Amino acid sequence: MNPPFTEYRKGYIAVCISLAAIYASLTGTPSVACRIMDAMLYAVMLYSTGIILWHIFRYAFPRNELYSLLFLSMFAVLTGSLMVGIESVAVYLFFPAVFGNFAATIPVRLFITLLFFAIARLYYHSYGTETPLPVLPSDERTKEYVKRFTVRSGQKIKIIPVEDILCLQAEGDYVAIYTTEGRWLKEQTMKYSEEQLPPDLFLRVHRSCIVNISRISRIERYGEKQQIILCNGDKIKISATGYRMLRQRLEL
Repeated sequence: MNPPFTEYRKGYIAVCISLAAIYASLTGTPSVACRIMDAMLYAVMLYSTGIILWHIFRYAFPRNELYSLLFLSMFAVLTGSLMVGIESVAVYLFFPAVFGNFAATIPVRLFITLLFFAIARLYYHSYGTETPLPVLPSDERTKEYVKRFTVRSGQKIKIIPVEDILCLQAEGDYVAIYTTEGRWLKEQTMKYSEEQLPPDLFLRVHRSCIVNISRISRIERYGEKQQIILCNGDKIKISATGYRMLRQRLEL
């Protein structure tokens, strides 16, 4: 899932401009020019702060309930103070004559900014809510899964225990099976492979890739997305859905 400022960029910009215009009209100074600058500056800060908040809420927010509440409170005050502080400096430098009127509205400005912070937090939380893993019916939980794959290697047949598999990747009508020993092709579909493998050990992190969870060394950022590093050093990009499911499976 892309963040809203990427997936809905035009709408996100329009919302920031609209909120900034409302903000400036509610807390405006007698100077029209100062009010326009105030609205433009606040819109830029809303957009920039929204991007920062998304990454903090998404990747750096504490999981502990008590710590998260303290972190959220302190970060809200810091964000509000910083935004109003930047406005104060700008008004003082460019419109010193109306700074007295501006200073009288600082408590209201701080309150409105904290309100916007709370709205952003609620929106980001609902936008990024992870879909819980479905509960398997009893017949699926008791299903027998394969314990090994057999593949042809020249004139020989190689037996690969599923626990030795690093990952499986789609290659046309075949599935490439990777282990620390090498790579083998098997003529079957990814869907069939996924159904045959034990779900507590394997996870489809992308449309064309299934990984052995026990062979994951670490997870790293890759641009706006994530990638996993296997124990042999191979890197595999994962989809947003795959990343959410992997976090749930690893209880992150």
